Amino acid sequence: MNQSAPYITSAGTDARVWERDAGGALGEIQLALKDFLEGVKRERVLLVAALSGGPDSLALAAAMSRVAIAREDPWQVAAFTVDHGWRAESAAEAEAAAACAREFGFEVAKVLRAQIPEATGGPERAAREMRWRLLARASVSEAKARGLDSAVILTGHTLDDQAETVLLRLGRGASLQAVGAMGKVGSLNPKTGLPLRNLPLEEDLDELYEDEIGLEVGRPLLGVRRVTTHAACEETGLVAVVDPTNKADGPARRADGEALPRAAIRERVLPELARALGQDPAPALARFARQAQDDEMALHGEANKILWKALVDEPDWEPGDPIKLEISAFEMVHETIVSRVILRALTWAGARSGDLTEAHLREVTRLIRAWHGQGPLDLPGIQVSRQDGFLVFERPCP
Repeated sequence: MNQSAPYITSAGTDARVWERDAGGALGEIQLALKDFLEGVKRERVLLVAALSGGPDSLALAAAMSRVAIAREDPWQVAAFTVDHGWRAESAAEAEAAAACAREFGFEVAKVLRAQIPEATGGPERAAREMRWRLLARASVSEAKARGLDSAVILTGHTLDDQAETVLLRLGRGASLQAVGAMGKVGSLNPKTGLPLRNLPLEEDLDELYEDEIGLEVGRPLLGVRRVTTHAACEETGLVAVVDPTNKADGPARRADGEALPRAAIRERVLPELARALGQDPAPALARFARQAQDDEMALHGEANKILWKALVDEPDWEPGDPIKLEISAFEMVHETIVSRVILRALTWAGARSGDLTEAHLREVTRLIRAWHGQGPLDLPGIQVSRQDGFLVFERPCP
């Protein structure tokens, strides 16, 4: 009977390269992980390997064996594998991935079963959201059970994944924040596993962190190429899962029958772009993402300064109450900063952020820059008006 991937070959089991400082491709991944962990506050934190069984996450889990587990002062670790249930083989593959993790030294290695709902955003998005929800809840639960304060979910995303993400978001008309793609570290909502952006006021955070467990995602391999993770598996005797749903001609399709966007970019767009340019575009795209992240961080900091300068302090303010901003605080402020302040205020006040568009932000900006007596703006979930020198953000009356 054929053995379900992922698995470790007999040669790999005999050599157990992952338990020592390795050379070659696995050594490169170990070094990348060591470098990443130097920036993680070690006290009372759980490191979680998000192990799909593919070569990227499998190589990362193997690197964690030496860097985080097989040492005098081991980290607290766990490994979780999400079974999306898309293929008949996925249940066996998920169990095999957990078995590999236990072989690497993870005492806790569990399979999380997903039921993917029908969603308007397509199968990729629905699967991603369900995957992160399960990973978040399992990580928070495990950290809490061990009496820890936080968890960091480590993923095997590589430089090539970063390049694909940049192209995906550019093609969809994304913002500077979006084309920054994936950061090495990001805060996550501990209930949904989704990124925390445009954080609410402190009063809103109490319910979010009622379990007092902080949650982050860590991507230690963003500077590592996909060819390196594949080589690490081959050199170490690891046989990874080859998931056909990740292929452009695989069984998972868009509603119109076309290939899933990321698979099409990976197999068609990037190779064609490399031929057109005469060079591999992935490193340049990854550099662009890092530069966009730095620029966005600087702009975000400036926007925060203006926001707190403009925000009218209401001693009895509670989440859901109107928010007021002083118009005078926006004098001599660049439009890029103004739009960020407006977006933050809209989100805090209860707007449906997923439905807000650039046109909505421009309309609110005109209340500041081009005021001529306009009436209130009815935006998704919120009403914005100018009253006596203030911008007022409030939920519409039912």
